[in-house]
Amino acid sequence: MRIAEKLLRDAAKEILTGLGEERDSAEIAAEILVRSDMRGVSTHGINLLRQISKRTAAGMLKIPTKVEVVREDATTAILDGNDGLGQVAGYRAMRLSIEKAKSSGLGMVALRNTNNVGALGYYTSTAASSGDVIAICMTNGNPSVAPFGSADPFFGTNPLSVGVPAAEGQPIVLDMSSSVVARGKIRLAALSGESIPLGWACDETGAPTTDPNRALKGSLLPLGGPKGSGLAMIIDILAGILIGSSYGLKLKSFHELEGPTGVGASFIAIDIARFIDPAVFAANLQTYTREMKSLRKQPGAEEILLPGEIEFMKEQQSRISGIDVPEAVAKAIDEILAKSGSRLRIAGN
Repeated sequence: MRIAEKLLRDAAKEILTGLGEERDSAEIAAEILVRSDMRGVSTHGINLLRQISKRTAAGMLKIPTKVEVVREDATTAILDGNDGLGQVAGYRAMRLSIEKAKSSGLGMVALRNTNNVGALGYYTSTAASSGDVIAICMTNGNPSVAPFGSADPFFGTNPLSVGVPAAEGQPIVLDMSSSVVARGKIRLAALSGESIPLGWACDETGAPTTDPNRALKGSLLPLGGPKGSGLAMIIDILAGILIGSSYGLKLKSFHELEGPTGVGASFIAIDIARFIDPAVFAANLQTYTREMKSLRKQPGAEEILLPGEIEFMKEQQSRISGIDVPEAVAKAIDEILAKSGSRLRIAGN
């Protein structure tokens, strides 16, 4: 189904405010969820509203979201998300890190005790769009990825994102999990009854599988074998152990009613002007990317793309033709709207 951006955002806001979230926080979370769908990252889009609703009803997600400053100085801060909406806490953590970078050159804000913060590319692309900071963020998650050589899950998919301002068009945005694929794609395959490619995951015995349901009982595989395994460990350290949040086997799934997730995240901003004239940086980066794109293409390759370029093009297309939403997800959103007493519907519009 293709649904207009405004309708989808209005539906998300109505659901979140109906659950008890404050209007400004609901607008932030709705924006992040819908932008994910617009960029083709549906695993972190409005589909998450179903789990947000379930966790709120079970008392495992606390709304309205209350973000508390635990400790703060000129360049760093620790925030406690108090088990509220991860998107709201993440947005505030990223904004605070940017403020600190503008005043001190560098800013790092750690976020404890939050929930799924959504697609990290939203935070880094928004920060880098200002044109004067480079943004980095990372987060951990419940055990779903087997360390290299293991048959058991221990790491989360533990994503990393970096946003860099660009002189032309959208910022350069790296947004990647440390697993071969995000666990949400396994869930969507299971929901639609589709198989998954070999090499994405293993079943509960540690054997490779193409069955998403077996994969959900087993574990995802790390990206690049030992490289992704090492990256996942470092992110768990920087977004968990270092900042006093949960890590490893202590983390709980956002998609199961096991209790507070204990998710941690780190947000870093770098003021470009402290290292180089931003105009010089922009000119050098423009030359750099043009040189890369002018290289000879491999047979069959249509274009040499920058990190985040596919998602940017998808977002632009979504603004024109509507946002792709699976029919099952649209109907589930309408059920939540109906339960909240809202007359708004997205399916069939």
